[in-house]
Amino acid sequence: MYSRRLLVALALVLIAVGLVWARVGMAQVGMKATTVLQTTATATGQPLQFPQSRSQFTGVVIELAPGGEVGRHMHPAPNFVYVLEGEIAIEAEGHPARTYSAGQSFAESVNNWHNGFNRGSAPLKILVVFAGEEGKPVTVRP
Repeated sequence: MYSRRLLVALALVLIAVGLVWARVGMAQVGMKATTVLQTTATATGQPLQFPQSRSQFTGVVIELAPGGEVGRHMHPAPNFVYVLEGEIAIEAEGHPARTYSAGQSFAESVNNWHNGFNRGSAPLKILVVFAGEEGKPVTVRP
């Protein structure tokens, strides 16, 4: 009887040690997570509304030389922009111009004509993540 209790106690201790060891093994090591944008509206105040069909994320890195511009365009679905390097000036139809620097982010308006400019002297690099619909373009040009 005594040996049976000892075996059960030993088994419970081993299970507890195993669970603790497993949790330690699943912990993040050397990780830092920084939220760069959390919003329910675009930079121009438009509420975000995602497609109700076959959704698709598309991530694009865009590089723009000093003095360059993206060209007039619009997006049929919400997108998120994170400035990796440099500075981008956005001119959206019907809204004041806005400028974003490295480390800043914003959500662009949907179905609103706009253009992005690199008016600085250094190259511009941005990451754009589109929340669109499978099989449909993420950018429309005139």
